Amino acid sequence: MGAGRLIDGVLGLARSGPVRSGVEWLRPDPASPSAPMATVAWLDSFSPSLMPRTSVLQGVVGGLAVLSMRTIADRSEAALEPLLGPHLATRRRLLVRGGLAVLGLGLSNLPERGDERLWWSSLRGGGAMLRSIATGGAIHDIGHAAWVRQPDRSGVRAAVATASVVAGVGLWADRRLHQRIAAIEPWPLEQRTAVPQSAAISAGVVLGGRLLGEAVQATGRSLAAWLGPGRAKTALAVAANGMLWSRGLNTLYHAAVERVGQGNAAIEAGYDRAPDRSTVSGGPGSQSHFAELGRQGRRFVTDVLDRELIEQVMGEPALDDPVRVYVGHDAEPLYPTARAELALEELERTGAYDRRFLLLTSPTGTGWVDQTLVESAELFARGDIATCAIQYGRHPSYLALQNIPLGRSQFRILLLGVRERLRAVPPEQRPTVLVFGESLGAWTASDVIMHLGISGFDHYGIDRALWVGLPWMARWSRSGMIRGSSDLVPPGTVGVFDRWAQLDARSPAERDRLRAVILSHDNDPIAVLGPDLAVQQPRWLQGDHRGRGVPEGMRWSPVVTFLQTAVDAVNSMIQVPGAFTSYGHDYRADMARFVHAAYHMPDVDEATMRRVEETLVDLDLARAGRLGTLHE
Repeated sequence: MGAGRLIDGVLGLARSGPVRSGVEWLRPDPASPSAPMATVAWLDSFSPSLMPRTSVLQGVVGGLAVLSMRTIADRSEAALEPLLGPHLATRRRLLVRGGLAVLGLGLSNLPERGDERLWWSSLRGGGAMLRSIATGGAIHDIGHAAWVRQPDRSGVRAAVATASVVAGVGLWADRRLHQRIAAIEPWPLEQRTAVPQSAAISAGVVLGGRLLGEAVQATGRSLAAWLGPGRAKTALAVAANGMLWSRGLNTLYHAAVERVGQGNAAIEAGYDRAPDRSTVSGGPGSQSHFAELGRQGRRFVTDVLDRELIEQVMGEPALDDPVRVYVGHDAEPLYPTARAELALEELERTGAYDRRFLLLTSPTGTGWVDQTLVESAELFARGDIATCAIQYGRHPSYLALQNIPLGRSQFRILLLGVRERLRAVPPEQRPTVLVFGESLGAWTASDVIMHLGISGFDHYGIDRALWVGLPWMARWSRSGMIRGSSDLVPPGTVGVFDRWAQLDARSPAERDRLRAVILSHDNDPIAVLGPDLAVQQPRWLQGDHRGRGVPEGMRWSPVVTFLQTAVDAVNSMIQVPGAFTSYGHDYRADMARFVHAAYHMPDVDEATMRRVEETLVDLDLARAGRLGTLHE
């Protein structure tokens, strides 16, 4: 009796107007030609990718995949409407769709070329999507014809069919998720993913996207009605609507970014006292004031190594006190040239030019400089080193892409200033000038010599460079220089390595020839993420080119793989204090050995190298303790 009432209640709810309207609006059933393609995209989002992720991030990927594929399918369906026609018989519509599916199949099977152009890959990827669109349209036409012949006025059949589809998709997603978890190397910090939570987040993303789309269309219709009929007025309405929304979204974006950037001024409990050393910025006599260094700058100058620690780790007397120069984004005056000039003044004041090594670094979007890099260099140099960084942004790198020209400009001015200063110094007394950049910092630093290649090292007086986690979007990567396939890169002068064993396998002569060492993990999403990933199967997912940490079960899917990798890129920047891993975008475990080899630092034995690596872990844990970010 109770079960019967429960069933009647569920069926009654399914028939209710609001629920039926919601189901039709969200379109989870085959009532839309885009539904099959969107469903497959959502399932593909659960397949293995480069990084583990939480239910929230998985839901975001799935929701974006559904929105992207639905948009592509709906626009394609609208473009094909002249061929299909609203009054064309179902049989003829199916014939047309069959022809389109065959065309898509042919395009998707175009032969792959060794170094093919993007347009050729786009044809192949577009063919695969055309095939899916035609298949989805055929399912829609068949379902619509069946509905017309045998209408379901009660809504029960539609509700049952929808529930069956949702259950089947859920089971398949759960299977994909288990395959994903088994294929991806786990992190020290657990990333839990569950299908129900991910599905709920995906539904929210899809709903938000649909609401935004409806709002854009509503304002467009209002503008068109206000301007009146006519092609010119319609075009004007479309343009005005686009400008209105782009300006509004741009304003919201910058407001949100600015709010995030306000954290740069936060004074942290462990870093609230200005240093008492004159050899660092923010200390006595410094014009780069401690309060203006920003959060990352205050950490940078406070954590400089002292002589006692250097001597304890290296087992020999320290040669000097390390110098650390930092100019914050909020330093007065604020314009880029002034920041670089202030950095040059600080280098002069601190005696940086008297050190054996001068390490010029370009920080990430937040102003962060990898402390394991600086600490490694200070230990290997026995303190006889000066490190300099100029902040160009206050936001996470994925929100600071618009600051790349600023970072590049500041770094170029710094290099030129150092070059001119050292011209007055006899060659035998000049410090060895080294360059470092990680992530967005590697992008801005490498861009400076982009058009000169390796000759740019000599032009700016650079001895060697170490670039870590260089983004694929950097011009150095996209130009082919990273692979040595440019006339600007003489053979053997640039090396790309996933791990220490690869560089260690090089002969001493080969290592000596290297001017630019690029440390880039095979499974670092930031090092492989680019818009071409949406339409072109990357080399690193093909056959023997699949590198360390790239899951065997990872397969390329148009658009979806790009979305997966984009979200993985955000997630890959999470680092667990003290848990050094050679994985994703975490390069702390590799840093000491690469710093020593790339910069030709003074020799150390294996026991000393191990002490350095152990010390770096201890320093990282101590830093996390001061910040209160230790994980139990």
